[in-house]
Amino acid sequence: MVVRQKLRFQQGDMICAEGSHGDCAYIVESGRVEIFVGTGPERVTLSILGVGEIFGEMAVIDGSPRSASAIALDPCELMSVSSEAISERIKNADPIVRLLVAMLLKRMRHTNESTKKVRHEEEEETTVSSSGLAQEVIDKIRIEAELKLALGANEFALHFQPVMDLQRMQIAGFEALIRWHSSNRGLVQPDIFMGIAEETSLIVPIGRWVLENACAAHTRIIQEMKTQGLSEPLFMSINISSRQFHDPQFFDHLTEVVKKNGLRNDQIKLEVTERIFMEGPAAIYAIERCRSLGFPIALDDFGTGYSSLSYLAKFQVDALKVDKAFVQLLLEDPRTYTITAAIVDMANQLGIPIIAEGVETEPECAALQAMNCRYGQGFLFSPALPLPEALKFIRAKKALGAAS
Repeated sequence: MVVRQKLRFQQGDMICAEGSHGDCAYIVESGRVEIFVGTGPERVTLSILGVGEIFGEMAVIDGSPRSASAIALDPCELMSVSSEAISERIKNADPIVRLLVAMLLKRMRHTNESTKKVRHEEEEETTVSSSGLAQEVIDKIRIEAELKLALGANEFALHFQPVMDLQRMQIAGFEALIRWHSSNRGLVQPDIFMGIAEETSLIVPIGRWVLENACAAHTRIIQEMKTQGLSEPLFMSINISSRQFHDPQFFDHLTEVVKKNGLRNDQIKLEVTERIFMEGPAAIYAIERCRSLGFPIALDDFGTGYSSLSYLAKFQVDALKVDKAFVQLLLEDPRTYTITAAIVDMANQLGIPIIAEGVETEPECAALQAMNCRYGQGFLFSPALPLPEALKFIRAKKALGAAS
């Protein structure tokens, strides 16, 4: 599929006609283009476009016939942009951006149509098509506004899911997972509100709150382990987004919080997804700085992206988390079993510990143990727990170990 193509027009050439099907938009690279409606004495010029301006996009966005004609006023070079390229970008854009596009499109069409007769059906169709999107945007803005109040209202909580050493069946660490008990919505799923937080600057104060409370909780967990005579080195995994790395105070805050709670840097494991590697040198520098300060980096959801292996070749990480999608199919699909075993073997040869997510059954655990997978977490061992329950889990493990 050709996304972009350079086109040349001579002075007076018709580029596109009012009422025709719009299969692409145009960017003016040289020359001038007149946009007009009507013909003969009723012809009305809407605008004269120059280098860098775009036209023809409205018909591509909403699939309606072109609302105006375009003619070359000079010899012109235009870059055509396919409808697929435009539609894909709009579809993947933030709902607020899509609503803005829809509203601007409607106003532009209204301006054009004010010079001619308009069918009521066309106007009604535009209104209907944007109503669902408007509601989506309203819901998103409401959640964003409620998130801003949630920190001050103490509506967030951290739960802690144990990470088990599969070879010794002992607690190796915990992962801190945020929960939001909204006064208006009840329990809100993290994949809903964290996605919105990561799209805005809200992830920075929320991320600070998570760091502070996770480190404070980890101090309690270590104390409980010592009380129970369990002196195993423990880590606390904390999820970090790329926006947090862009915060100029992130590293100072991170090291300050860890020191304040009497922890070592190597006891706080920072989990990132492979998307962060796509953000260029700044993100890579941030990861390298974390490791230089002694904070281990875990690559989350390994195997679900397109370039995980290339990242391992280029960048240093301290742990890989195999996505639960692999674990869930481990015993049902021989291909998944083979791929998972290969990932574990490769990581072991590289000296990178594997953490298998979503372990729910004894046979899954046994299969991972046979592969020499180092760590696992999932409902087989425990769901994510509030801190008091996590401390009880430690005591129960101690009692179980003594009984065995």
